[in-house]
Amino acid sequence: MRVIAGSARGLRLQYPKGADIRPTTDRVRESLFSSIGDDIIDCRFCDLYAGAGSVGIEALSRGAASATFVEKGPRCIEVLERNLRTTRLEGAATVLRGRLPECLKEIWQNSGPFDIVFADPPYSADLEPLLRAVADVLGGAAVVFLLQSDSRVEPEPGPLEVLRRRTYGETALTWYLA
Repeated sequence: MRVIAGSARGLRLQYPKGADIRPTTDRVRESLFSSIGDDIIDCRFCDLYAGAGSVGIEALSRGAASATFVEKGPRCIEVLERNLRTTRLEGAATVLRGRLPECLKEIWQNSGPFDIVFADPPYSADLEPLLRAVADVLGGAAVVFLLQSDSRVEPEPGPLEVLRRRTYGETALTWYLA
């Protein structure tokens, strides 16, 4: 896994060996950030179920003003913090340990609204409560990106509007607008 573009371009990222995480592939990250374009610059980014942090680190490398990483696994958090030090992006990052979606209100109260939210929950997670909770922490015309199994039925987006859905093998990336 590597950082694709920006100030940390080409730097290799680690991920916890044996942990039950699915690192977001380069192909998915390239597509995600290609669709975001220059809107990443100076945005407030949130990486939910962050794992090793590859998506939020990519956002910071490409010019996001800040990134908040939310992860519950201590081994993942340890690797994520190491990846932030390796890329020298730790100054713009906040790493929080918490169970989602329950901790989102507290995060919003401490960090304020986000412009872009990326969520890569376990494929077995209940997505509707997550999308409702995410909608509450967004700023103005914010965008949410949800990575999930392509075989899952699309969740009801609640207050969010579905913009687009793309599949990459067995993975689907859905864009939502607040």
